[in-house]
Amino acid sequence: MNTQKPNELPSEIVRLNAQERIQHLLTFVTFVLLVVTGYMLRMPEEWILKFGGWGETIFYYRGITHRVCGVLMIATGLYHVIYLIACKSGRSFMFAMIPVWKDVTDIFQNLGYYLGLRAEPPKFRRFDYREKAEYLALVAGTIIISVTGIFLWTEVYWSKFVLDLSILIHGMEAILATLAIIVWHFYAVHWKPGQFPMSNVWIDGKMSNHHLKEEHAVQYEQMVADGMLAPVDESHDSGHGHSTHNKTIGRRLGEMMSLFTLVFCFVVSVLLLKILYFPSAPSMLSGNTAEQGKFVGFVASGQAKKTDTHFHNTDETVHLTIENQPICVSCHGTLPHSKSPDIRSFLNMHNYFMACETCHVRRADVKGEVAYLWYDNITEEQVQAIDESKNGSYGARMVPVASLNGKERRLDQPSNPGFIEQYKAQKDNLTPEEQAEAKVMLHKDMSKKPIQCTECHSREPYIDFVTAGYSKKRSDSLYRTEAADMIDRYMKFYLPTMFDPAMAKEKKVKELEVENRSTD
Repeated sequence: MNTQKPNELPSEIVRLNAQERIQHLLTFVTFVLLVVTGYMLRMPEEWILKFGGWGETIFYYRGITHRVCGVLMIATGLYHVIYLIACKSGRSFMFAMIPVWKDVTDIFQNLGYYLGLRAEPPKFRRFDYREKAEYLALVAGTIIISVTGIFLWTEVYWSKFVLDLSILIHGMEAILATLAIIVWHFYAVHWKPGQFPMSNVWIDGKMSNHHLKEEHAVQYEQMVADGMLAPVDESHDSGHGHSTHNKTIGRRLGEMMSLFTLVFCFVVSVLLLKILYFPSAPSMLSGNTAEQGKFVGFVASGQAKKTDTHFHNTDETVHLTIENQPICVSCHGTLPHSKSPDIRSFLNMHNYFMACETCHVRRADVKGEVAYLWYDNITEEQVQAIDESKNGSYGARMVPVASLNGKERRLDQPSNPGFIEQYKAQKDNLTPEEQAEAKVMLHKDMSKKPIQCTECHSREPYIDFVTAGYSKKRSDSLYRTEAADMIDRYMKFYLPTMFDPAMAKEKKVKELEVENRSTD
């Protein structure tokens, strides 16, 4: 037992040591930045447009900041785990945080005190049940939001089901954590009577014996009995030991910071209400009355009726003009992909700058070496360079060309032109059986399975875009897999079938196979 006299004993304890304060500071900074950069994704579009040219730059660095802070938060969590295991003070912290039966009884006794059924609240140990619950919620929340964040960051490796679930859980956990900090944690350490404007424990780590006696009486009595802490001088007890006069500059700065948290929490709460429960109307309808009238007129017009069967509306400002239309275009048209409304716009987009054979003829099914060259749509002459600024409207199309024994053959030109001409002249007079047999001959040069989206738009692309004539910068953008993987995930896991019987899901899978939408 300590033999020091009461007036020689310390009047405060170290509630949080230096390592614990560093961990808290890292968690605090990363959490605030994650909240700000995360909820920016939910900002209405018209807010972003007000930034003008800065909007894209801001959101570019928003993404980087969010990911960097996510990594730092995970690293802080690992630092905390190592601290709990390797340090004596960390192990003491961990064991003190483990819930025990007294915490259960403390809950009911405290409720009784709040309801006026008890004269005094229960006496708490080093950590009471509220602090343990908040700590355990922090641990669980950090794990959940870290795992789902990693899934979303590495989306190319996961199924649509995993990503949809991760988006849902990541967002809900973020909202829960934000509200828990605002409603629960900030009250406990900032706004509670006797605590305002804030507790300094997270700054200097110290707690006065007055505060300890008030909040953790069991620990206070044990430390006083062991001669490790001076007892509270009841004649000069000022509640929580906060000085009411001679405020230092640091104290005043602390009060200003606490007031800032009030403003911050108010703004965040308003934004949450605005973004989550009162979303802005679509920008196309939020303009003046005249613009709304134009939109309503469009909906009632023939143009809307003309496009309402498309998954995406067709853009009739883009035209494809080919002087000598190949058999594919003359029979199927310039927008041939129509079976799959969910992805046909992506597929038809390629028809403006690719011959059908680029995707429908595989190199393995052709004799000789195959190169991908550009040919002018009008002159049919080879084009050495395309103008990438035209974004697909090149006036030329990519064509696979086979080379064998020094001879080149364009694969968009059929090997049986005579038969094709006969078919075109007589097709209206053919029976359905004869037409079916003729179509087999017409498509004999085509591969059974076309090249899939993820084969070209991948890190090891089927077509080398640089060799095909694209710039390195443009090729790098084409190797990005967002759209291709989105289509791939849709095909591998069609979300509504998750709630259907097994037979319904099997039926859907067979439909996808019939439509040749597999990416295996």
